[in-house]
Amino acid sequence: MSILLRWRMSLGPASVLISTLLPLDADVALLRSRGEPPMYELVPMPATAEDEHGAASVVHTTSSLGPRAIWDSARASLSVRAAADQISGEGLLHLAYLVLENRLQHAGYVTLHAAGACWADRGVLLLGSAGAGKTTTLLRLCRDHAAAMVGNDLVLVGGPRDVPVALTGSRHVRLRQASVAQLMPDLLGLFPGTVTDSWRAKRTLHPARLGIRLATGPARIQVTVFVHVDPGYSKLVDEPGDDLIHRLNLHENAVRYIRGGSTPWLADGKFGPYVPPMDDPAAHAGRVATMERLLKRSRYIAGPPAAVAEHIAALASGQREAPALDQ
Repeated sequence: MSILLRWRMSLGPASVLISTLLPLDADVALLRSRGEPPMYELVPMPATAEDEHGAASVVHTTSSLGPRAIWDSARASLSVRAAADQISGEGLLHLAYLVLENRLQHAGYVTLHAAGACWADRGVLLLGSAGAGKTTTLLRLCRDHAAAMVGNDLVLVGGPRDVPVALTGSRHVRLRQASVAQLMPDLLGLFPGTVTDSWRAKRTLHPARLGIRLATGPARIQVTVFVHVDPGYSKLVDEPGDDLIHRLNLHENAVRYIRGGSTPWLADGKFGPYVPPMDDPAAHAGRVATMERLLKRSRYIAGPPAAVAEHIAALASGQREAPALDQ
């Protein structure tokens, strides 16, 4: 007889109760074994525990009627109907994170594709498209300027105060061979053998493998940097970061997880059913407030990798003032 398992997924001020037949602890262990430990905490709920009043929830049931996802915004509840071969535990955890993101945005926190570093409680948030140099700059800040790593790839930022905080982030480093070859050739030894596609060739490492410390607490974001590193630049560029393109890019980044339909439900490598958006006015308000606070202290910084990292470290430490920071 199958036993319904109950779990609490929590991150920062938000939590989601998950009910399912799937052994989610095994899937979290698999993520950890791949060097990709999740940001959230997942703990089993006692069978005798009462439901938490008003808590967000994900309820997974099996059915022969075909997969389906129904979002109840009033109750912050996602109902997932799928047979065992139509969704994996890892897939269900991903759907649950969409609900968790809704709760986080209600509290003013946003999960961004970004990198974050800090010196004690003074932090910097690095934004940019794929290949812009977020990871490269993060590694230089940590290895050359004694910063600790808040997160790489994903960073949870925001909060109710005027100065947003980087609360936590994904605690692994994913290196692309093409970027390493151009910007960090001293790390090419991490890619042994012949690489036929340098853009898709990646390594996932624990930060300790690179001599990087992990942050032990939240960090106040001193500067948000839209970064672009390029050895071909003859000099450093430092300009206000709050322009139309960066606003649109930040918005697209900030709704990536709450806009459920943007992330397909994948089962056995195939596209699954429609996942409804999980946005609402309260989440929008929390998200916008955080984006405005991030943009208020944002810069666009471009140039050679070492110069970019040195400049950002000086800005974050207060040793150097950014020009026209209030524009």
